[in-house]
Amino acid sequence: MYKQLKTFFCVLLCILFCKSSSSYNKKYANDKWNFINLGKVQTINGHRFVHQPEELKSIEAKQNTNLEKIKKLRNVIKEIKKENIGEFYDEEKLKREKETTAWKVILYNDDIHNFTYVTDVIVKVIGQISKAKAHTITVEAHSTGQALILSTWRAQAEKYCEELQKNGLTVSIIHESQLKGKKNQDNAN
Repeated sequence: MYKQLKTFFCVLLCILFCKSSSSYNKKYANDKWNFINLGKVQTINGHRFVHQPEELKSIEAKQNTNLEKIKKLRNVIKEIKKENIGEFYDEEKLKREKETTAWKVILYNDDIHNFTYVTDVIVKVIGQISKAKAHTITVEAHSTGQALILSTWRAQAEKYCEELQKNGLTVSIIHESQLKGKKNQDNAN
């Protein structure tokens, strides 16, 4: 008899356990569906209107405030990015402006060519320099041994240097930092 009671209680316990867990699931599922179906649909003149209870309205209001907060945060992030980009472009712009005049084209004195030839070659190769300015550069190179023709960016300086050298002039390009280094060494001596 003990075995029968033991089996009976085990079966009873299993039934009770299964029933309580399934009823919980049903209740949970029903609550979920009831929450979704809380809005009542009313049809007037062929148009459907959904009347929502206060619970849903408060949830929607919370979601709307969250959306507004998210939009504000996105706007703040966009402004920060714009400021950072602006600062980056300002720094980059200053760097590029420095580079536009960083390379110097230097003419060295030579005893082979006369003043007229050197002046004409400078005017021909570098169209933005007038004949008077080219003559002044030639005289300075003759008297001091070297003269600055112009300051420009690297590619342009290399192009001018190559063209002037093709015409037989002694020319080189030097970066601005190298000139400052030479001036500091001269001042130290």
